[in-house]
Amino acid sequence: MSSFCLRVDQLWICMECRQILCGHNAAGHSTAHYEFHETHCIFINIESAAIFCYKCNSDIEPKNHDDELNRLRQFILYNRGPIVANNGNKKRRRRKAPKITKSKKKSVKQGPKAIKKVNVPNIENDCLTNTVSQALSEQEPQAVVSETVDNSNNTDQAVVPKKALKAKPKKLLLKRGPRTNKKVGISNSGNNCFMNAVWQSLRHLKPFIFCMKLFKLAEIKISNQNNNNNTDPRLEHCISQEMWKLLMSLVEWQKPAGYKFREAISPTALLSIVCKIKPRYKGFHQHDAHEFLMFLLDTLHDELTDEKNKLLLEEGITHQNPSKIDTLVSLMFRGYLLNEVLCLNCKKPSRKSDAFSDISLDIPDRKIDKNADPSVVQPVDLLAKSLEHYFEIEELNDNNSYFCEKCKSLQNSTKRFWVHALPNVLCLHLKRFRWDKSHRSKVHTYIKFPMTSLDMSLYLAEETKSVLVKPCSYLYDLVAVVVHDGEGGGSGHYKSYALDVKEGQWYEYNDEKVHEVGASLVENVQAYILFYIKREMGVNFS
Repeated sequence: MSSFCLRVDQLWICMECRQILCGHNAAGHSTAHYEFHETHCIFINIESAAIFCYKCNSDIEPKNHDDELNRLRQFILYNRGPIVANNGNKKRRRRKAPKITKSKKKSVKQGPKAIKKVNVPNIENDCLTNTVSQALSEQEPQAVVSETVDNSNNTDQAVVPKKALKAKPKKLLLKRGPRTNKKVGISNSGNNCFMNAVWQSLRHLKPFIFCMKLFKLAEIKISNQNNNNNTDPRLEHCISQEMWKLLMSLVEWQKPAGYKFREAISPTALLSIVCKIKPRYKGFHQHDAHEFLMFLLDTLHDELTDEKNKLLLEEGITHQNPSKIDTLVSLMFRGYLLNEVLCLNCKKPSRKSDAFSDISLDIPDRKIDKNADPSVVQPVDLLAKSLEHYFEIEELNDNNSYFCEKCKSLQNSTKRFWVHALPNVLCLHLKRFRWDKSHRSKVHTYIKFPMTSLDMSLYLAEETKSVLVKPCSYLYDLVAVVVHDGEGGGSGHYKSYALDVKEGQWYEYNDEKVHEVGASLVENVQAYILFYIKREMGVNFS
């Protein structure tokens, strides 16, 4: 606290030098501090977490993606203590500091007499000697007090800390850890966070990475057979080559000596090739992460298909249908839907199989009060309901009638899907963006999704069910999530959460910043893209 006036109310933290000062009124030390250090203009209140700017002479609000400041505000708001009623008015009761017996100074004997040391406030420093950690340490929960208070004669005092612990809000489970150097981030060279979120998600798909390594080994083997130490020049300016380099850099990265958190891997080479192929990604505009993911997978599949077709032609082999050539993209992401249309007149079904690399699911637009209490549970829908809606029977009539080959006329009919073949990596896209007149609006509905054991057997065709008898063949486990923070599709910020299966640890990738997070935080985010891996694939590549 301020050591000059000994005030305990209206303490403020200078965000420049982290000093603790009393109120920002004319007599407050924070005002004097700003007048002496003109660049130290931003202060945060350690009681209410309000932010005040002396240059603007008003309160300010932090940006949504200012993680360090928001994390500090969250910590302050939790430790500020409960609100109690006093004479009809709400008043905030501060948490008492725990009694620390270790801080008592022992007497130092000098000769026959003992001289006891006494702590004297240092008035010369004028309350500039405190730090943020000292201020926050004074506001520990009351449960700590129970260790130093004598409760032998008063049993009621022992109950108070237990009630305080039970009153902790559930949102505390959603805290994330500090920045970590176990993983490395990707630098943002100008609003390309939507790319970084996708690349970090793909980096944690072990079967996909394994196939990329095989692709590189096959390329080296062919080069050696041709007595050529250089890589195939046809791949030098392709997404596949640069994407392999970036993903391998992320996977095989190890913390170098003297590593600092602000250092990250630059995707400049890959970004340059992406902009050449797709000029719309040039500049500093925000784009849709799902559209970029589909573009990336389609382009990668086309490049590898062309390369494989050329290699077959060099060996004198002509593929009858090049579109059916398998690549690592098709092996990992491709599944098949069975599309059945049933004529209600003649009852004749018409079936065809369609390939898919992702499933886009509609979600209900439930209005969420942004000013509501965070401890109050917001409306939640289950991912299973969205899947059921996707695979439910749809009626085709009126302007959407089906032309029946047997009846030779337009007939009312029904249409539905089944899964004919499951992909190894299941990509689920939640449709959060919708066109509203001239702009895209966002649906903020929370969707509860399973972290493990997503059962896809409920949506399988009958002939497929008879083949997939082992649970590991139709159960999926979550590996990565892409999240969009903001309102519209052309704005906001993307980040991703991914699981290191070997460590069993979830990580938050926010461009250059990487944090360790708990599974409880991940399962409560507003997911935009979900990456699930088939359990039998996870077992084989773990």
